[in-house]
Amino acid sequence: MLRLGFVGTGTLVSAVVDGLQATHGNRCTILLSPRSKETSQALASRYTNVERAESSAAVVEGSDVIFLGMRPNQLDEAIADLPFRPDQTVVSFLAGVPHALVSERVRPAAHVVRVNPLPPIRLRKGPVVIYPANPIVEELFGGLGDLIVADKESDLAAIANGSAMMSSHYALQNRIVDWLISRDMTPETATHYVRSMFSGLAAVGLDAFSNGVTVDPAHHETKGGLNERGRRYLTEIGWFDEVGRALDVIENHVLMARPKA
Repeated sequence: MLRLGFVGTGTLVSAVVDGLQATHGNRCTILLSPRSKETSQALASRYTNVERAESSAAVVEGSDVIFLGMRPNQLDEAIADLPFRPDQTVVSFLAGVPHALVSERVRPAAHVVRVNPLPPIRLRKGPVVIYPANPIVEELFGGLGDLIVADKESDLAAIANGSAMMSSHYALQNRIVDWLISRDMTPETATHYVRSMFSGLAAVGLDAFSNGVTVDPAHHETKGGLNERGRRYLTEIGWFDEVGRALDVIENHVLMARPKA
């Protein structure tokens, strides 16, 4: 049995554990650090192969592959004096924290991999980006979404920043839902329609990618039609330019919050 351990047990780790149960639940045991208490207890009660450890040290002592799921600025405090071993693989979920820095902190663990999982991993959907290539980590995450092995670490860092627009994506959906409700549509119908529409558009985009076709917004609107009018308005007010500026703000925030080497 492969022994997996998680130091830091929050929402993202919960999604990863849920995803792993569907693909590796019968061939692994999972140890969880006691923080957060509510999440770790819920996972331990949900799955027979998941145990809530007494401490993070107990997680490291009892695991072959260790996942770091705390907040980036909590890294040093969370792993101080943990008994890492040379034979262990350490997987970092810490967005913006360089591979070299994590490798330094978890010595003598010999293998360190950065992974950028997203919440849809719970449903085994969405991208899973890793750096560098590692057969153990690739096998673990290969069935949990679209596996992307980054060529260079800067790719993963940029992707992590781009992922920070997820909550904005849902805010956009919710604004459309609210607008439809204001036009006397029931909340159930409005929500179902909007969520399904965005899901379908995502599927079309992935299908285009798999066939080597670019997605041109102009191909998804009629000349003089509703989509064209909406996109033209957003373009005129600089809405799309603001998306790039928001990503710049996110990138600068990550750089400022990064633990000191």
